[in-house]
Amino acid sequence: MKFPRQAKIFRGQLLDAAPVAGVAFLLLIFLQLSSLLYTPGVLVHLKNPAATIRISADGLIHFGTNSFTQAEAGRLREALRNSPAGPPFDLQADSGTPPAVAASASEFVNRIFQIQFPAGPRNLIGTDNPTVLVAVNFLGQYFYDNRIVGERELKDALVRERLRAAALQSKEMTLTVAGDEQADWNAVIRLGQWAREAGIKEIVLAERTDKPSASPASPSP
Repeated sequence: MKFPRQAKIFRGQLLDAAPVAGVAFLLLIFLQLSSLLYTPGVLVHLKNPAATIRISADGLIHFGTNSFTQAEAGRLREALRNSPAGPPFDLQADSGTPPAVAASASEFVNRIFQIQFPAGPRNLIGTDNPTVLVAVNFLGQYFYDNRIVGERELKDALVRERLRAAALQSKEMTLTVAGDEQADWNAVIRLGQWAREAGIKEIVLAERTDKPSASPASPSP
């Protein structure tokens, strides 16, 4: 006795594309989420001993293999600028250093990092345009709004300031560069290029007419 067969040759698609795509998206999501997992523990940032400015009990400032007195600001500036370790630099006092000695040496080091304007003539020509201030220290770092900024953040800030000036006063924005007298000229040139890319057409270089003064964006070590 023979029974009728219901089997037929399958001639459709081997796999449905929708489930396969769903599984692929799930795997992609799992891979992305796995990058957000953190290893448990206490995060410790190790300081670079080569980038440490040390104050000894006798009031000397030690950086690298050299020692400096508070009368050798130029030598210390030059050593900091040529150091392959920094910035940033870490300032610390040896144990047993008298508080008065540590405070005096710390104030001296902070003055080292203040921006020293180059001397200029007394009959300076200013501008009546709205200005945006960017400082450049002797290490080639850029300061905007009293803090260190990188290239991308500074470019965005210049564009924002130009648009704000154009919207409020219908005037062109002027960039004021508070550059240290020992600043790398290449850093100032790059700043000028970024200003032109932001649409700023006028740049004023800050100068002193009598005695050196610190910029409001003076950094700390």
